[in-house]
Amino acid sequence: MGLAWQNALEIMRAGRLTAPYGAPFEVTHETPIYRLRHYKAEGGAARGRPLLLVPPLMVASEVYDIAPDISSIAFLTRNGIDVWLTDFGAPEREAGGMERTLDDHVRAVSEAIDEIRRVSGQDVHMAGYSQGGMFAYQVAAFRRSAGLASVITFGSPVDVHRTVPMSDQIVERMVATLQRAVTLPLEHIDGLPGFLTSTGFKLLGARKEIGQIFDFVSKLHDRSALEKREARRLFLGGQGFVAWPGPALRKFIDEIIVANRMTSGGIVIDGQAVTLADITSPILYFIGERDEMGRPAAVRGIKKAVPAVEALYEVTVKAGHFGLVVGSTALSITWPTVVEWVRWRDGDGPAPVRISPVVRDEPSRDATRGGVNAGGLYPGRGDGNVPLGIDELDDDVEVEDDDIESAFGEIQFDLELVQDVIGNTARAVLDRVSDVSDDLGDYLDNLRWQVPRLRKLRNLRDDTAISLGRTLADQARTIPDRTFFLWKDRAFTYAESNRRVDAVARGLMQCAVRPGLRVAVLMDGRPSYLTAVAALSRIGAVAVLIAPATPDHALGRAFDVGECEAVIADPGLAGRVRSAWAGKLLVLGGAHESKSLPAGAIDLEALDPDAMPPPAWFRPDPGRARDLAMVIVSGGGFAAPRASRITNRRWAFSALGAAATCTLTNRDTVYCCLPLHHPTAILVAAGSALAGGARLALASEFRPDVFWREVRRYGVTVVYYAGEMCRPLVLAAHTVGEQNHPVRLFAGSGMRPDLWQKLLDRFSPTGVLEFYASTEASAVLANASGEKLGAVGRPLPGSPEMAIAAYDFDADELVRDSAGRLVRARVDEPGMLVARLDSPRGIADVAHLAPARLLRDAFAAGDTWFFTGDILTIDSGGDYWFVDRWGDSIKTAHGPVMSRRIEDALHAVPSVFSCVAVGMPGERGELPGAAFALAPGAALDVDALSKAVAVLPEHARPQRLRQVQAIPMTDGFRPLKKPILDLGFGDGPDVWRWDAKTMSYVSTGRAEAARQAQH
Repeated sequence: MGLAWQNALEIMRAGRLTAPYGAPFEVTHETPIYRLRHYKAEGGAARGRPLLLVPPLMVASEVYDIAPDISSIAFLTRNGIDVWLTDFGAPEREAGGMERTLDDHVRAVSEAIDEIRRVSGQDVHMAGYSQGGMFAYQVAAFRRSAGLASVITFGSPVDVHRTVPMSDQIVERMVATLQRAVTLPLEHIDGLPGFLTSTGFKLLGARKEIGQIFDFVSKLHDRSALEKREARRLFLGGQGFVAWPGPALRKFIDEIIVANRMTSGGIVIDGQAVTLADITSPILYFIGERDEMGRPAAVRGIKKAVPAVEALYEVTVKAGHFGLVVGSTALSITWPTVVEWVRWRDGDGPAPVRISPVVRDEPSRDATRGGVNAGGLYPGRGDGNVPLGIDELDDDVEVEDDDIESAFGEIQFDLELVQDVIGNTARAVLDRVSDVSDDLGDYLDNLRWQVPRLRKLRNLRDDTAISLGRTLADQARTIPDRTFFLWKDRAFTYAESNRRVDAVARGLMQCAVRPGLRVAVLMDGRPSYLTAVAALSRIGAVAVLIAPATPDHALGRAFDVGECEAVIADPGLAGRVRSAWAGKLLVLGGAHESKSLPAGAIDLEALDPDAMPPPAWFRPDPGRARDLAMVIVSGGGFAAPRASRITNRRWAFSALGAAATCTLTNRDTVYCCLPLHHPTAILVAAGSALAGGARLALASEFRPDVFWREVRRYGVTVVYYAGEMCRPLVLAAHTVGEQNHPVRLFAGSGMRPDLWQKLLDRFSPTGVLEFYASTEASAVLANASGEKLGAVGRPLPGSPEMAIAAYDFDADELVRDSAGRLVRARVDEPGMLVARLDSPRGIADVAHLAPARLLRDAFAAGDTWFFTGDILTIDSGGDYWFVDRWGDSIKTAHGPVMSRRIEDALHAVPSVFSCVAVGMPGERGELPGAAFALAPGAALDVDALSKAVAVLPEHARPQRLRQVQAIPMTDGFRPLKKPILDLGFGDGPDVWRWDAKTMSYVSTGRAEAARQAQH
């Protein structure tokens, strides 16, 4: 009893019985964020490449060096490893420590690697435990593996959503719901203090904590036993836990937990978009069979995230989360394997016996769609997402590890800790959704995101204050620090984007730009393009969007059609504009570049936005739904320029409608491959991302290899397409890991059924959402379910009433009854799509539409409808199907032939890459003709072409076929007909004629050769 009292009094007085322990090291480099430790080698000089240890947040660096008998660092140095460590210290005790961001920690580790390489002259092995391993992955991605010999992680989740035992879709919605509950309190705290962390995990393991107290009291008389366990006691009693800075915590929840960007890509670090897909260095990851924090399925997410890594290895350890790196199991399995790995990768020994090379088979559709059983299994333990009971966790745990393992619990990820610190939301959400189907997730998403958008669409009135500029300003107030768009690997927040728009708007007003003024925007696709359009919207001016590829001879006409009064161009196009335009020329972009501008051009970048106060008339974002927002000028190449007038209501309908139908959330990243002057780009892609609070990634160029690289880097979830854009993707050569992508949806218009099916077959799990939208008026159809391949679906809620009017194709006019009213087409009967404009949902567009396209007194006296010029059908289920543009149909002597019908038939031939059907001049009307281009490496199969065409009615079969190298396309990826007609279908080696007797195509090359021989 006397010894017990003596020991107790000494502990109360000094806090400990033994001197503080720590393996010897020196600090070789120090910054406000971290200190770089270099540990001294034991038993001789270290050999081989250096090993950098990365600790997790909330846990002290001493996790690798708790006590002499369980010190990871001591083991490594005894075995000749050159050990370094990034020590983040205790943020609560560092100047500015509680203001640290996640970027600070990633950047610090990257800087440490550079410093170690400077000192050692060698590449570095980087090893991280738990969240430290997550840092290691992010650093490797941030550096694109430069200077790294390998990456080693211990219980580090990558697919974080797999940490929770339920399906991916439910987890995504549940975590987003949790985010909403914690966002407000997180914004008002500096971070999670270390004492809360320590208290939190003690509460989690209350039964074990009580047991440890009894065990401690029973050993008070045994000083040697107390000394042996003292380091553990002090570490777990609070010294091992440090504060988690608020900014780092907020970004961790937002980027890593909610958006799950470790697996999807698109982590933003120092304004740079980062994806683990850029990692190429060898990876060794450890999995704990009993790990309830870094569940095996979550840790194995690295297999999907790093398709470029060829050397990927796994080690499974019979341990929990803490036991992976601390205790007898770690010293007998984990750290010896690390030593063997370092030696092997350095060419100084054989491969470790315990590592297993990872075989990455492409996932099946069912497995990758998520679900309770998807994502990997505990080795030999059944379903990887089924939590083990606490009694089972106790089995076979080494005695000296037990107090650490059980007490450490699930400190970093367990949602109960978040509950104790922030509120009771997480457990309530888990309890509610853990046993339900994905329908609840859909319900939650609809309740939060889609219903408000659709309600807003329904409630749009002529005087509703809404515009592109206003929407950006609203988002900048609500979510200022969220990423808005990404371009060339750089990221820009909503607040940054809005400040840039404000500055440009002030510069434009200094140049006398005022509300209602029509200003052409002629720029290449870059952030400045969006800035210019938004700045004009902020003033209340009208942006006239003109394709930068418009030929010089057509530029002046395009400006006239758009009724332009000024032009904004980027520096590279300013000279062309000046050649065609003598009026006011403003140049935007190239702020830090040397440039030579034409005479009279005003460089907006050189203006001081604060030099003059805004005019007295200025009211930011004055646009109403009825006001003209922009004019899109199309054509100019092979057709005369034509202007489509877009109201704010039309813009809002596209933006909100696409955001709703694509179920965009702030977890999504939208990818725009189309030029920004294209309606799908500016109205749908950019508009939906902005209205949905999502991220907008602008493609640097469109090629399959660039496409998939940027999709992974930006974490793209929704891709907007037009026309034939996706065909090169499905015909490109297969690449490793092509199904391991984050894209959940391709959305757009003009996808043919054959391409739709090929896209699903090759890149599943993904979906296709086809829609139809008239450029003018707010007629929008969407195939939201995707169940009917090729259908354009049904009217979007809030859209004006639509109908298919019967059409007399021979007479080329609408069918009318005896009273002169339009007649609705029958089910499955092709007719003209018309949209009603005399209701609150369409009246705002009337003033801006060409009178020739307005149908008055159409179905009833006093009504007004819009003539779209598009032929559609409606089936018995109420779904619409696009047939053709009436202007593209071929008017034969036997009736009109829809060009898309011919093209669909030719696309059924596997070797055909692209094709276009045209009307050739004939004696009694047009004759069908078609041109085609073969897929790269494909052989010509005339018999297959003949069989494909034979299914068409006789008068619809192309009388001539011409093979070309490529079909010219619009910038919206739709085939151009005029160049093919200009090329002609005369006899020659690349032209075939249809032989009705043999029902096949016959070459005209021989006939042409014979004629030439006669001459």
